[in-house]
Amino acid sequence: MKKYYFFLLLVLGLILMPVTSLANDKESKNVHPNDMVNSKGEVIKYEDYKKYLENSSTLEQNTSFNGSGKVLPERDLPDFKKDKPYKSVSPFNFEKSYAPNVVIGQDGRKVVTDTSVNPYRQITYIELDWGDSWGWCSGTLIGKDTVLTNGHCVVDPSKQKGITSGYVIPGLNENHYSYGAYQVVDYFVPSHWINNGSSTHDYAVLKLAPYMGQNAGDVAGYRPIKQVNNVVNQSIKLYGYPQDRIDSTGRVSQWGMSGSIGREDTALAFYQIDTYRGQSGSALLNSSNEIIGVHRGSYGFSDGKTYNGGPKMTKPVYDFIKAAQR
Repeated sequence: MKKYYFFLLLVLGLILMPVTSLANDKESKNVHPNDMVNSKGEVIKYEDYKKYLENSSTLEQNTSFNGSGKVLPERDLPDFKKDKPYKSVSPFNFEKSYAPNVVIGQDGRKVVTDTSVNPYRQITYIELDWGDSWGWCSGTLIGKDTVLTNGHCVVDPSKQKGITSGYVIPGLNENHYSYGAYQVVDYFVPSHWINNGSSTHDYAVLKLAPYMGQNAGDVAGYRPIKQVNNVVNQSIKLYGYPQDRIDSTGRVSQWGMSGSIGREDTALAFYQIDTYRGQSGSALLNSSNEIIGVHRGSYGFSDGKTYNGGPKMTKPVYDFIKAAQR
């Protein structure tokens, strides 16, 4: 257990490396869909971290934290955009049933004018460097140095390639921020995402370095995750950083709306809440601002209806995230 815990400890200043392929292990019976793979391609077996969770008495309590709200100066960030094309971060290339993010009917999204209040302060803009391109996603702080987002925001299974760098900015509003910008120094994704690009495993946990001696969650706060099973008819809200609104206004701000979950299967929740590219990784927040899922994109159904959707916070997802927080 000490060896496992040591493996999970983050070395600040770690340079992200492209994820190495697990293709040689795809057919192995020893590979569990929720084996945890980090940015270096190292694997933590599901059986190992499950036992750790069952036996550990030191896990962080699953509660919300509002943060100190300490205002930190903006910093000079690397220009990922320089001489690089924008990469639309999406799983289109490797899952044909997946449709582009959509606005369903009349656009119901509203801009967030004050991101200094909860839960908007914990919602993050994530800028990503893929080496030969750049892009962005949305996410949510879930611990002092951890952010929940999509797997496709950090690993492209079609190319077996991960991001080379990234920064997370809580509460970014009108191109400005008050709570720091934090470098991504590691990430964890399920092996089934890398090997199969599966909708049900499209989630990731990012690890962040401190900025000016402060951790992101200590400053901006963080939201709790809640394990769920059946979620149909539950009211949720979904906020993030959509590309269409950012492009049309010329300002990077949060947008989103509320609604309810209209249908589900064993792993995914579906809703007719408007989204667009860039909102990938946004949390599904219930009425208590607990995270019960993570938005992925949109889906067409055989009855002709279109829904947006993403993985629910089922027990395997919950266990993966709790283990990645350590």
